[in-house]
Amino acid sequence: MPKFFKFFINNNAYLLLLLYCGIAGLLIRFEDAYSLKSLMSRGTELRAALSQGLSDISLYINLKKENEKLTLQNSALLADVIVKGNALRDTATVNRAVQFMENSPVKLIPARVVERRFNTRENVLIINAGSRQGIEKDMAVLTPDGLVGRVIEVSYNYAKVMPVIHSEFSVSVVSDSNNTHGILSWNGGEEQTAQMHYVPLSSTIHESEKIYTADFSTFALQGIPIGKVVEVIPEKQFYKINVRLGVNFSTLTYVLVAEKTTDPEKVELMRNSGNDTENVLPETGP
Repeated sequence: MPKFFKFFINNNAYLLLLLYCGIAGLLIRFEDAYSLKSLMSRGTELRAALSQGLSDISLYINLKKENEKLTLQNSALLADVIVKGNALRDTATVNRAVQFMENSPVKLIPARVVERRFNTRENVLIINAGSRQGIEKDMAVLTPDGLVGRVIEVSYNYAKVMPVIHSEFSVSVVSDSNNTHGILSWNGGEEQTAQMHYVPLSSTIHESEKIYTADFSTFALQGIPIGKVVEVIPEKQFYKINVRLGVNFSTLTYVLVAEKTTDPEKVELMRNSGNDTENVLPETGP
């Protein structure tokens, strides 16, 4: 055995030193290798990606909170616009009604529609004025735009109204230009369109003529606006006449009740003669 190996065998400390130096050299060599640099680079990219992801998540959470705040603010602004818009419309409606009342030859009792029950044909309105406010059965209900209906039932603070758009409602009417008379009722079709009946072909009536309540009415004041003729169709004996109603029942809020009741003597005479042109409602209403 060469003396060189005998030396290291007899001196283990030198052998370990040589081993450690070799390992250190390998580590130094490995540290400069491409694979280690690549691994370190990938680690850096991973840390950067994780940092960016965490940053995006934080930004998303903050944006979501901001969007929720903006949504709440927009909802509040929209509600404020709606409330103010309704208030302005109500104010305009009330002012118009007040002006109409001041120019009316009869006393008018103001009321608000507090409930409406609309179905195919049996429509009913409830107003917040009753016997305490001077409301009586068979009073006419109207707005500056035209006739709304008639009172059919009264309690202390409320009243039930049969509107024009009810299958059992009818009223005597007359045209403004040609003084043509007829009976207006609603056939259950379009809400804004009623029909004028019993107008003979010998009569003269044209489209765009305005229609008003006639003096023949047993409950309505003469001259209350009804609407405008939109269609005149000749049939066998009478005209088929469609009238566009002046009152928009879908937006109806405030009404006026004319302080006039049915003349019992007139109603009785009409009933006995068999020529009661308007329906005489039962005591219980519809």
